[in-house]
Amino acid sequence: MKATTLCGRLTAVTALLFLFVAPASAQDDDNGPQTWGEDAKYISMTFIQFKPGKREEGMEIIAEHFKPASEKAGLPGPVMAIHFQSGKWDAAFIWGQEGGMADLEWYRSPDEIKWFEALAELNGGVEGAEAVLARWSATVDEAQSEIGHYHTGEE
Repeated sequence: MKATTLCGRLTAVTALLFLFVAPASAQDDDNGPQTWGEDAKYISMTFIQFKPGKREEGMEIIAEHFKPASEKAGLPGPVMAIHFQSGKWDAAFIWGQEGGMADLEWYRSPDEIKWFEALAELNGGVEGAEAVLARWSATVDEAQSEIGHYHTGEE
């Protein structure tokens, strides 16, 4: 197994789907960012712009490969998927950050490792999984992720 290639591809998947990368500048008010409190729930939002004519293929890869890998690994899918009719982006996926801000500390999280292992098992091994990821990468023109939170309020 080519560890460098595998690591690079896993990083690319992370960047495209899970992207636990904080934005360069947080939305601050005069007193600093309002990010604390037991009622704060963190999410990551990944926006995808497909290459011209590749939206359908990209969505098929998600449905036929990524979603089954998540299910096999016992991982939750996105909280919400949005398919845009206007604007720059073709789709957005919102993921819960169950570990809160600690989820941002991983280079490769245990869940990402489990997901890749399931993808490999479903596609005949690491090479098959890498082929799926290469096919996915060929459909994506641009991806961007943002981290945010919302407050659930007192219960």
